[in-house]
Amino acid sequence: MSRIAITNRQGVLWAHVAAVLGGPLALELEAAILEAANIGRYAVTVLDLAQVPGMDSSGVGALVRLQTALATKGRRLILANPVPAVANELRLRDLYGFFQVSRDIHPDMDPEELLLARDA
Repeated sequence: MSRIAITNRQGVLWAHVAAVLGGPLALELEAAILEAANIGRYAVTVLDLAQVPGMDSSGVGALVRLQTALATKGRRLILANPVPAVANELRLRDLYGFFQVSRDIHPDMDPEELLLARDA
């Protein structure tokens, strides 16, 4: 059973992972999201981190590369619902502000709502 799920919800690419984000899984997630975003030409990609209990440096690196790759094509990446350990890891590396991070968002939200949702 794959720990990565990717779906189209109202024209938004939603990716979900349920495991520690690190090692080979981080690279697999990065490649899967980039491939799906490019094929579908999605303007917005949401990565739901609600079931990611933690991440290591390879997970952080994958997120930075995803953000950079999508932004250079004029696309948005939203990190959704991070658990405290993941949010703290981004803060410790001074990367929290590098990403659009939003709590309490879900796939049924309108794409415009998603773009406006952002943690302070």
